[in-house]
Amino acid sequence: MFGDISVSDWLILIARWAHITGALAWVGGSMFFALVLRPVSVAEPEAMRGVMKPIGSVYREVVDLSVAAVLVSGIVLMFDRLTGNDASVAWAIVFAVKIAIAIWMFYMVWRLRQAGYQPSEPKGILGRISWLLGYNALVFFGVVVFFLATLLRELFEKSVAA
Repeated sequence: MFGDISVSDWLILIARWAHITGALAWVGGSMFFALVLRPVSVAEPEAMRGVMKPIGSVYREVVDLSVAAVLVSGIVLMFDRLTGNDASVAWAIVFAVKIAIAIWMFYMVWRLRQAGYQPSEPKGILGRISWLLGYNALVFFGVVVFFLATLLRELFEKSVAA
């Protein structure tokens, strides 16, 4: 049974697993941070002050590991897909959009770290806009990337079946 699977197929399977796991950890962690930790730390800053630093350092490590897993496995999966003859033009367009959003997400993580992000209550229209550009945007774009990955899978399966 397992003897029929080639080494390259095993490597692609491991790359897919690493890609999905890394993306889930990154987006899921961002959801937890944006939807649970951030509102609580804004509502109860004194109570959360001692908790946020250790959580933030562990969260940073999870994000770093997730980003590395997504980058390395994504490159492997990209070359695997592009070296075949089954990728359509529609697939390539959706893939380019997915890559552009992922690059924007990598940049946002870097920018938020450089700025020393601290959660705060958004005030006024500029505060609301900046609230949308922080970790909440990572959650939104992460969900969009998951949708695009599903769309890519569908487009690829249709091109293989044709």
